Amino acid sequence: MNTIQPINKNALRIATISFLLGTMLLLLFLIFGSNVLLQIGFCYVLIASVLNGITLIGLLANSIINHQYYKENLTTILLVLLNIPITLGYISIIAGNQYQYI
Repeated sequence: MNTIQPINKNALRIATISFLLGTMLLLLFLIFGSNVLLQIGFCYVLIASVLNGITLIGLLANSIINHQYYKENLTTILLVLLNIPITLGYISIIAGNQYQYI
């Protein structure tokens, strides 16, 4: 995707890094089953939620101010919001596997 606005580039970086780190933590938890990884993962979800929420607010404000780039703004907002169902899916995977490691 060719982005013109710097805020959209930063938001895409944040969303991509959030996705990759979350996926890495999930895979490490599924491989090792450590409760420490579980605690790190939930702390990470809280931090990533706040960071992505702040980013989303900035994107919404930018889409109002720079409405001429509505396609780019809308695509970026949707990609940032895509992390929400992915995170919920990861949490449901962990909830289903959590009792195997106790």
